[in-house]
Amino acid sequence: MIEEIRLRNWKSFKDSKLYIEPLTFIIGFNASGKSNVLDALHFLSELAKGVSIDDAGADVRGGKDWIISRDEDCCGIDVKIHNDDTDYFYTIEFAQTDEKLVITKEHLSVNSKDLLLTDDNKVLPNKMLLSMTSYTAKQGRRRTLQVLRDKSALYQLASAGLLKEVTDGINVVLNSFKNIFMLNPIAPLMRNYTPLQKELKEDASNIAGVIAAIEESEQRRLQNKIADFVRPLPERDIVRIWAETVGMFGKDAMLYCEESWIEGKTQTLDARGMSDGTLRFIAIVTALLTLPEKTLLLIEEVDNGLHPSRSKELIKALEEIGRERNIDVLCTTHNPYLIDSLGPDMIPCITYVKRNEQTGSNELKTLDENENLVNLMASGSIGLSMVKGKI
Repeated sequence: MIEEIRLRNWKSFKDSKLYIEPLTFIIGFNASGKSNVLDALHFLSELAKGVSIDDAGADVRGGKDWIISRDEDCCGIDVKIHNDDTDYFYTIEFAQTDEKLVITKEHLSVNSKDLLLTDDNKVLPNKMLLSMTSYTAKQGRRRTLQVLRDKSALYQLASAGLLKEVTDGINVVLNSFKNIFMLNPIAPLMRNYTPLQKELKEDASNIAGVIAAIEESEQRRLQNKIADFVRPLPERDIVRIWAETVGMFGKDAMLYCEESWIEGKTQTLDARGMSDGTLRFIAIVTALLTLPEKTLLLIEEVDNGLHPSRSKELIKALEEIGRERNIDVLCTTHNPYLIDSLGPDMIPCITYVKRNEQTGSNELKTLDENENLVNLMASGSIGLSMVKGKI
């Protein structure tokens, strides 16, 4: 899974690195660059699926003309991926030529426990797997590989008959990028009837169709788990959450919930009667429970629409389901109550974005790197320091 990402001349970042934990939060002022980090990861995901770099760039917020930092000729992204006992290091650089983005450099190297040390305990350098030239599996002799500059070389060479070690490394990196999922639940869209579908959309508009399409016995288990996490969210406890098919042909679905009422009575609502916050929370829990293992789940403003007193319920869902299903979660937030709900043990998992006063570029720093951390904690909570603009 992805452990580090370094951004070089990417949008507002000149050179900065993010460490990705099982649960990572990015905090900072409006327009500080939090979204730019998520954009970079989503950009890599698109390249891994075979999207051209120009098209992937066009989909980034602000468009491709704003990807490369002002007054710079090229941009680079470096990623560290850990898989079993092996670390892979991937680099891609690109520039804009004739108003199109083109890849100018791409390479992949590996470090495993078998390669790290020599007999005299000296660290060996990374072993290069791919750098635009590589080896064929059959002849074992060096040859130049013809690749297009508008798509990732990894994507183009995944089935090119290279040495097994190289192909395995390529697939590890590609799969890590493909398993990046940007979740942006849009509550009004979740209130509609939706066709039965297997994969959740990024806006969660088809959530009812995804839940209803699951095999019946597994569907019941999923619905029970969703209800367990969502139950304490509203003022009246949620008894049950489910989706069922509607219409003559049973090819569409609607989301429902049953809330406890007065004197032991219950009230049934469909998605049209649920609050935005409840629907967003259901979408987050459903994504955690249905996305493939080893997914990196990106959620911007994760607590949007959520009452501050329910922050602990959100943290519980992110931590427990993420750990159980081996899903890493990367979120942005402005909510001081949410940050305080994390507790002191999670301080290394909080990254803040600040602007360098000398260069004007944005920088990523983990909270435990803050030289004033002790003073900040002594003067109040981390959330309070956020509110006062000290972080």
